[in-house]
Amino acid sequence: MQYSTWAFLLLAVAIALLISEVFIPSGGVISVLSTLAILGALVFAWQAWWYSNQGAFWAFVGGMSILLPGTVVVAFYLWPNTPLGRRAILAEPAPHEVASFVEQEEKYRRMVGKVGETATSLNPAGIVRIEGQRVHCQSEGMILDAGVPVVVVSARANRVLVRKYDPQRDEPAAARDQNLPRDPNQPLDFDLS
Repeated sequence: MQYSTWAFLLLAVAIALLISEVFIPSGGVISVLSTLAILGALVFAWQAWWYSNQGAFWAFVGGMSILLPGTVVVAFYLWPNTPLGRRAILAEPAPHEVASFVEQEEKYRRMVGKVGETATSLNPAGIVRIEGQRVHCQSEGMILDAGVPVVVVSARANRVLVRKYDPQRDEPAAARDQNLPRDPNQPLDFDLS
């Protein structure tokens, strides 16, 4: 075969590999093969036309520079419309789905400082009953048995963090809400060292 035939054949292989890379997860192997095919097409085009007709060589390179990105754009445009693409690309959440998450996050934030009781053992995650509601939470790393009083330390997103309740250390939420002055002799609940 002539060099020009090899150049067009490798260009066709490169385009086919680019399209298959969009549809087949290969971890980049198909992209490497496509790049090698593009480089091979350029080498054969150079061998075929550089010394005899440089205009044909540059026309081939110009055609490649338009055809290859166009192929990738069309493949990515078609990908979401295929059955596999619809399964791989998740749809954005509906507004009501996000709103319920925001409401639940606010509900968890209001629980900070409240005292509850473990409904199951926390190892370190489990269920706690706070104000009659069962809440999935996590302890600060300690394993706690069922029936142990706990206080909510923090709530971020959908994660509620609790620790074993110590009446001398943990101020009840009602007292904190009333902004009662703290006893100056009461130690701080953190260490500066």
